[in-house]
Amino acid sequence: MRAIKDLPPAFDRFWEIGGVLGFATFEDSDGSEQEFLASISAIVPDIDGAALSALGFRRIDDRTFLGDWYDPENNALVRRGVFRSNDGLELVDPKLRDLCETEIVSGGWYIPDTGEGGQFAYAFSSPPYPLSARPSEIEQLFLAVKNFILPPNCTHEIYDWSSPRLPETSTYFDAGVEWWGVFLFTIYIPGLRRLTAIAGSASD
Repeated sequence: MRAIKDLPPAFDRFWEIGGVLGFATFEDSDGSEQEFLASISAIVPDIDGAALSALGFRRIDDRTFLGDWYDPENNALVRRGVFRSNDGLELVDPKLRDLCETEIVSGGWYIPDTGEGGQFAYAFSSPPYPLSARPSEIEQLFLAVKNFILPPNCTHEIYDWSSPRLPETSTYFDAGVEWWGVFLFTIYIPGLRRLTAIAGSASD
């Protein structure tokens, strides 16, 4: 298993605008649990592999992985919640791209339960401090990253390690467990022998 160091430009731009998810991608992977743990340790160096293995993981489908903040029918990010714009309109679960010219003056959004699993779109697009980019660019970056980790027309396996107990495996997860969330996934693409680990934990 060899690390892929040069990820597509969308990843660097995501981190540049304040994204908090970590990604590590490897080629020539056999998709074993041992390699899953090794890929996670590239993002979370102090991970206790034995403790993480004991907590376990579950295989999830694309819809669960992408979560409530993604609209699969329109291939679009959404902001789950009820908002009021400066022109008095009530917006319910608006598409992120539709907020480019809209000023939100009140309202709040739905935050997934910590460690409930899935919710990659939320973790990507709504860190504790807002991403410093226009909604349209955030969506473009999200779609570019999504198409890299889940290439169209490629069979893939998504494993969710998320749990409220992740702080038992590493102090990395302490920051997010109280509020924003903790996220941990491995994605294996057998046809490409490519493995990607994704981890997230942050606090305000």
